[in-house]
Amino acid sequence: VDEVQNVMADAGEEMPAFKGAKLELAGFFWFQGWNDMFDDKARAGYEQNLVHLIRDLRRDLGVPGLPVVVGELGNGGEDAGKSMKLIRAAQAAACRQPGFAGNVRFVKTTPFARPAKESPNVSHGHHWFGNAESYFLVGDALGAAMVELLRVK
Repeated sequence: VDEVQNVMADAGEEMPAFKGAKLELAGFFWFQGWNDMFDDKARAGYEQNLVHLIRDLRRDLGVPGLPVVVGELGNGGEDAGKSMKLIRAAQAAACRQPGFAGNVRFVKTTPFARPAKESPNVSHGHHWFGNAESYFLVGDALGAAMVELLRVK
């Protein structure tokens, strides 16, 4: 948060092309959750922690209605274990909180998972088996959701 605030205050220091420019935080993406599914405490608190993260970022960055897009932990597709499904459910539930309607969006990403055998890195399910198509489709869907939120804004 400190780093973002510093850049917003003087972007020209790091990026001379932006010297004197007025910057705006237009949106925030959250695409995380793999490590949390392996920890009982992290799984149990994931939903509320995500809600707090969104609210705290909005407060600390001074953007009360900052649009937020949350990408589902969709690694491996629909056939996932109990722990991953719990994180997915927590992500979706956090996005349905009061006050988040119209400015927080959950994006299902499980349809974008490709099998390990069709991917370059068969041992890295945590990184979508290194499948570029998966990453492209996830990014496209998250970006499209943000564009929709920005239209509503």
